[in-house]
Amino acid sequence: MFQISNRLKTIASYVKPYRYVVDVGTDHCLVPIYLIKNNLIDGAIATDINEGPVNEAMKNIHNYQMDAKINVRLGNGLEIISQNDSTDVIIVAGMGGKLIRHILETGKHILQFNNRLILQPNVNEETVRQWLCENHYEIVFEEIIKEENVFYEIIVADKRKYNIQYTNDEIVFGPILLTQRNRFFIEKWQSILNHKKEIYNRIPKNHQNKKWFFKSIKQIQSILESSKK
Repeated sequence: MFQISNRLKTIASYVKPYRYVVDVGTDHCLVPIYLIKNNLIDGAIATDINEGPVNEAMKNIHNYQMDAKINVRLGNGLEIISQNDSTDVIIVAGMGGKLIRHILETGKHILQFNNRLILQPNVNEETVRQWLCENHYEIVFEEIIKEENVFYEIIVADKRKYNIQYTNDEIVFGPILLTQRNRFFIEKWQSILNHKKEIYNRIPKNHQNKKWFFKSIKQIQSILESSKK
């Protein structure tokens, strides 16, 4: 039986109702294979910048006899996707928010044909949300999960023709996550708050970063305090 992690399964769950996927940084091609096996999509393009993961992806696809439904490509981000490819849903997961932003920015020639983005930044989630806000994507789903003691935020955004505006709190914490504020949300931000306090206390009094950390700490404290009400 083909098994994938809860993180990847959660990412896959947001593909519906679309039937064609581009998985950027596919690694072993686990998500496209899972989607095909469960008849959740009709086809996929899996890309990775490194030759090793591409070779592993091709082996897995061949082992599961999906060569006709999953196309694997070696290359950088969305640069190897053409306007003739089906790009209903683009998945970019398991990398830093700044890298995800770069991939999206350099792939704008493709995004005009795209309906949904499923993004899972490991860090700098606010960078991703800011880019979505600036490029007519509305965040329609968000989920925070914990796997092997690591928190992951999954951001699902759909293309819109109108401008999207989010507050600073929504950019930092997530507009939907802010409304839910589940136990993983509280646990994650309490951990970040504790870490930032430790750093703040070690920063010299007149250091330029002292004010930034103070402001960030106050913002997190405000959100956590209001979550208790």
